[in-house]
Amino acid sequence: MKALRRAPQGVMALNIQKSGAPAAIVYIVDDHAEVSDSLFRLLSSIGIYAETFDSITAFQAATRPAVPSCLILDLQLSDGDGLELQARMRELGDHIPIVVVTGFGDIRQTVKAMKAGAIDFLEKPISEQRLLDSVHRALESDVARRAKEQEFEKVMELYRSLTAREQQVIEMIASGCLNKEVAEQLGISEVTVKAHRASAYRKMQARSFAQLVQMIMKVNPRVAAQSPQLRGDGEANDGE
Repeated sequence: MKALRRAPQGVMALNIQKSGAPAAIVYIVDDHAEVSDSLFRLLSSIGIYAETFDSITAFQAATRPAVPSCLILDLQLSDGDGLELQARMRELGDHIPIVVVTGFGDIRQTVKAMKAGAIDFLEKPISEQRLLDSVHRALESDVARRAKEQEFEKVMELYRSLTAREQQVIEMIASGCLNKEVAEQLGISEVTVKAHRASAYRKMQARSFAQLVQMIMKVNPRVAAQSPQLRGDGEANDGE
């Protein structure tokens, strides 16, 4: 692996700060030194931090900080096929946005790369402006993905703070059951159902029943399938 080189951090369109780490990282995997050097200089010139690797093995062995990032990936590498790496990463749940580059592209490869989720497919010699546009689009995509994952984790943490009974009650109500129906099915009083529901509201930090339903639907797909449609005013059955 080539020595890692740091690009100066400049003003990016992405307003991201990460103490002790770059705001965002672009990984370049290409075994042609002149190509990776050129891409590195281009990204550095606009203040984007980049790291270069001359093989799939070197890239896979690297530690990647949890910051928005993207991968510029050559298809023909000395130790493997870029499309195979792309497929393997997806299988492992690695959703880093990928910009594929190649000097020997064809329609079959393009279709395969795009179907596998590539942001763009660029043929060498690479248009600098198109590459920069693709990189910014990829980084913005990763910012959005990470924000969505963080939101999910926050909701899941709140959901885990509920007792098993509170989860059961609020999921039944979110699925469309009335308080009395929940009480009958669980063999408890309506007063107890309401107490569990109120506690769930508080712990989940929900501002409305509609928001609570949406939060429960995020962490439990089964509820999402069973939940009634929200009314036009943004509310749903409140369990009464």
